[in-house]
Amino acid sequence: MNARHRLLIACAVALPAVAAHAQQPHIRPGLWENTVSVKSDNAQMNAAMEQMKQRMAALRPEQRVAMEKAMGGHASMNPGGPTTMRVCVTKEQIARGFHPEERGHCSRTNVSTSGNVTRFDVACQSERGGNITGHGVYTELSDTAYTASTSADVASPKMTMHIQNDMSGKFISSDCGDVKPIEAPAK
Repeated sequence: MNARHRLLIACAVALPAVAAHAQQPHIRPGLWENTVSVKSDNAQMNAAMEQMKQRMAALRPEQRVAMEKAMGGHASMNPGGPTTMRVCVTKEQIARGFHPEERGHCSRTNVSTSGNVTRFDVACQSERGGNITGHGVYTELSDTAYTASTSADVASPKMTMHIQNDMSGKFISSDCGDVKPIEAPAK
């Protein structure tokens, strides 16, 4: 399993957590810093993450900065630990309610909100035959902070695994600077 494949799996599981914002979240538009921790029961993925951690530890500081810059300059790499990234959230995204992937590959069911906590189930189907099913909880702490977690089973023709994601987000600024919003792909 290559690094890009692992990243795609982690994002596929983490993104529904952000998408879990009920109907219309009550957060501020602007620059947010999100921290994501991923745990897996897949030995191959864990071994690859450990290998990445060792390689990152061996980098000189300027090499590490160059690597993070190559990732768009908006992510802090911490293999084996949380990954921190900055994202721009627009008023339009908030108004749409961050629905899962717009091309119909993911769906949310059993969405329930009580106070500032939203619980949901998510299911995603890949064009290549894999699928993700899981459950998540999103907690809006204020208009400047949230936490979210997902627990999901990933099955593909080549592997199966269970992944646990824990996220936290905090508002940084109403100005996104050079960080561009992430938009759903066109239908």
